Amino acid sequence: MAVPDIVMNLEGESGRLEGWVAIEAGLKVLLLEALNEGNRRLVVLDPDFVHWPWSDAAVLEALGHWGRGGRHLEMLAPDYQACARRHPRFMQWRAHYDHVLRVADFDPGEVGPDWPTGLLATDHGPVLRLLELEHGRARWTRAGPHLAADRHAAFELFDAIAQRSSPAWPFTQLGL
Repeated sequence: MAVPDIVMNLEGESGRLEGWVAIEAGLKVLLLEALNEGNRRLVVLDPDFVHWPWSDAAVLEALGHWGRGGRHLEMLAPDYQACARRHPRFMQWRAHYDHVLRVADFDPGEVGPDWPTGLLATDHGPVLRLLELEHGRARWTRAGPHLAADRHAAFELFDAIAQRSSPAWPFTQLGL
């Protein structure tokens, strides 16, 4: 599936994305939309954030503008090592905007088997839920009758896992 087809598939109120090419392009489109809409709270959850567009130049530029307004990007993952290796430009961005991030990790065993594979939610923008990791399947909503319920469920799941999480992935290591 070509990127223009993916963008066309993201038109409308909601839909599905099949395959990692579609999901990665869809994540970029929805992240940029959420950042440009000025959402104050952006929450993301993933096993490792490898497929997310954190090192994309347009996403980093939008994150920089968005982060100047007292907003927060909240990240939850069991592990961030793969993300750090995959997204060196995001690591450079953190040098200037780490104050925007709230990063925590969690033990998947503590939150149960039903934790979402991946999640993007905003206070008044789009919601994306990764349904299946192995082959890549996701569902997104940006408007319509299901948006409020999808957003509520996403934040409820995120907040429940966040309550069982610990601060993680410090930008600097303090030592003696």
